[in-house]
Amino acid sequence: MKAKLAAMIEALGTTGFSSALADYLRTLLPCSHLIILGCRRGKHPIYLYDAIPHNREYLFQRYLTDAYLKDPFYLSALQDNSDRVLTLTSVCGQDESLLKQDYRKRDYQQEFCQQTGVYDELCLCTRLDDDRWILLFTGQEGEDETRHRMQFNELQAESSVLHALIRQQWAGSAQTAANNPDTGLLQSSAMADKSEFRQALLVAMHSFGEALLTPKEQAITLLIVQGYDSNDIAQLEDIALGTVKNHRKSIYRKLNVSSLSELYQLFMTHLLVS
Repeated sequence: MKAKLAAMIEALGTTGFSSALADYLRTLLPCSHLIILGCRRGKHPIYLYDAIPHNREYLFQRYLTDAYLKDPFYLSALQDNSDRVLTLTSVCGQDESLLKQDYRKRDYQQEFCQQTGVYDELCLCTRLDDDRWILLFTGQEGEDETRHRMQFNELQAESSVLHALIRQQWAGSAQTAANNPDTGLLQSSAMADKSEFRQALLVAMHSFGEALLTPKEQAITLLIVQGYDSNDIAQLEDIALGTVKNHRKSIYRKLNVSSLSELYQLFMTHLLVS
């Protein structure tokens, strides 16, 4: 454990931090699924990292597009994005609005859990500022109340250290991930753990739409699929909002898609076959 913690500390400020954090957590509380998202009030979540063995398409085709708006963990963080360790039961019963509408929990279990096979979720919510926070999810392929309670206690005990390190990595600037291409790009843990696979994944990422899009359109496409909206992209690329909108129209036309959901689906297909 100490070696994993040391590796995570050494990785601070580098593109390897997400992978080191995932390695540490899998040692602390073995889990089958792990996702790290950057969240901003009123905007789509920004993808940072995932360790999902199967059904990854749900993350890109559904969750990051609109299903996150039904996620009780996300809604709880939106209401109170203080540093916390969350369970599904705690977020669905923490205030009257959610307590009276327990269907949120049932709907989430039926739609998300059944479709993805992920249960016993824990969520580490780390506040960056009033409008930004990091959500780190862990989950299991089966339900086990005893294991779930033990892992909650483990994560709770380590949470102060994890919050501090996560803030050190991501609180500095909203532009960090975009300014460093590796930080915000997809890093499946199975590939990130081996440099040759990780390099192959990055090549696949940068080849998405290569034959059809201009370099500028390709750069904007990668920002779109990470979760940045048009206003974000205009600021990050230092171009006018109208220019971004024109680029988006051109990207959609050239890739023959008509919505963000379709773009995610095409992007996911490219990742899987590359």
